[in-house]
Amino acid sequence: MRNKKNISQEDLAEVLDVSRQSISKWENDKAYPEMTRLLFMSDYFDVSLDYLMRGIDKEDNEGKVTEKYKTKNILLVWNDFLSNLSKKQKALFMLLYILIICALVSFVVSVIYCGGYEIGKFIGYLME
Repeated sequence: MRNKKNISQEDLAEVLDVSRQSISKWENDKAYPEMTRLLFMSDYFDVSLDYLMRGIDKEDNEGKVTEKYKTKNILLVWNDFLSNLSKKQKALFMLLYILIICALVSFVVSVIYCGGYEIGKFIGYLME
């Protein structure tokens, strides 16, 4: 799957915050990743856990793949993902949050300012 997505072992290792050697061991069945990393890889490659670990898709009676996450589990996966980030990656996420908050605040201030300006013009028009 890594090769199909044209991703190097180094790139995948960086995303998962592990060494390139760990990726190599996983691919050669000499070791296995932790469950949180398996869950992340399952989402990342859009395959089931059965496919990751056994190379097979589990199907229900209608022949459809059923190994999709339910909505309530998305937050659990997100929390596991965040807990496995390096300090540098956490700092970048914090910077991203701050930038998003600043953008939202500036948008709200702009709307209030423009709205106030237009209301002031309207009141001035009524006073004439």
